[in-house]
Amino acid sequence: MKRAIHLLTIIFLTFFSISPAAATSVVNTSPTAGSVLSVSPTAVTVKANANLLVGANDLTVVDPNGTRVDDGSIQIQGAVLMVGLKALKSSGLYTVNYTLMAIDEEPIDGSFTFLYNAPDEMTLPTPSPTESELATASDANHVTDIFVIALMVFAFVLLVFLSRYAKQTFNTPTKPRKVSKRPSTSKKIIK
Repeated sequence: MKRAIHLLTIIFLTFFSISPAAATSVVNTSPTAGSVLSVSPTAVTVKANANLLVGANDLTVVDPNGTRVDDGSIQIQGAVLMVGLKALKSSGLYTVNYTLMAIDEEPIDGSFTFLYNAPDEMTLPTPSPTESELATASDANHVTDIFVIALMVFAFVLLVFLSRYAKQTFNTPTKPRKVSKRPSTSKKIIK
């Protein structure tokens, strides 16, 4: 009898202590649970060990103040649940809450956190022109103006010179050329 009780106890513990192998569980997350980030992620993903049902899953991300920072655009690709994020602005601990439901499985709820360290804002000085820079710029404009005017005057003088030269060259009557006949110095060979 004692042996039968031990056997029944072992069988009872074996059947009720083992959870089903097909139960839905989280395989990995992005960003990784507990990670410290210095670059704002654009999305959060949770990967399950089974394909997820469309429309039965949920994924939200809240900032340290409890304000949602996800954009609500949940996407499911097989076993991966993903939601887009707005740009993270403040440093702190962000919490991701999820509900996963696979085919013929009970939904599982869970959450994980990641730490985001926002980069310090850098303000660059805005350059403002000084009086000396303004005077130099205006002097440079005057020099450029004078140079352009001088080029235009030179071009005009060159045009006048070329037109007078052309008039003198083409208005002069041409002298007929005298063709001189020179006696040939070559010897003729007679055969």
